[in-house]
Amino acid sequence: MNMNRLTTIFLVLAALTMTVACSSFDDDSNPYGVEEAVKDLSGTWKLKTVTRNGSDITSAMDFTKFSLKLNNDGSYSLENYLPFVVSKDGTWAVNDPKHPFMITFTETGSAAPVALEFDYPMVNGQRAISITLSPGCYSNSYVYTMYRVNNQ
Repeated sequence: MNMNRLTTIFLVLAALTMTVACSSFDDDSNPYGVEEAVKDLSGTWKLKTVTRNGSDITSAMDFTKFSLKLNNDGSYSLENYLPFVVSKDGTWAVNDPKHPFMITFTETGSAAPVALEFDYPMVNGQRAISITLSPGCYSNSYVYTMYRVNNQ
C-alpha cells in the first residue's frame, strides 16, 4: 500500500511538472522577439510551367512572352495576354502580407474583384507563384507556375 501511494504521488508530481513546464509557450507572446517577414510579391512574373487538367502543356505553345507585373503601389499590368483570370490592367492585393495565400485582382473600371488562392513556394532557391484557374471553360483547370524575373 505504501508503494502504491508513493507511485501515485510521483506520477501526479511528474504530470504537474510537465504541464507547468510546457505551458509557458501556450500564450500569444513572442519570447524571442522574432517577426515573420512580409512576403514581397512585387516584380515581373513569367510563366515557367503550365498544366491543363494535370497534363504539362508548357511545350505546346510559347508561354514565355506572357508576363504579369505586380507593382509596389498595388497596380498590375499584363503583357502578351494569355487566358488569365483578368484581361485588363488594374490593382492587386493579398489577404495577409506575412502569410499570403489569396491574391485579388480588380480590373480598371470593374467593381468586381477576382480572388484566387495561390501557393508561394521556394523552388530551387527561388520564389514561385502557383495559381490554379479556369478561364473560359470551367471543365478545364489550368495551373500557372510563375517565377520572378526582377524585383522592383
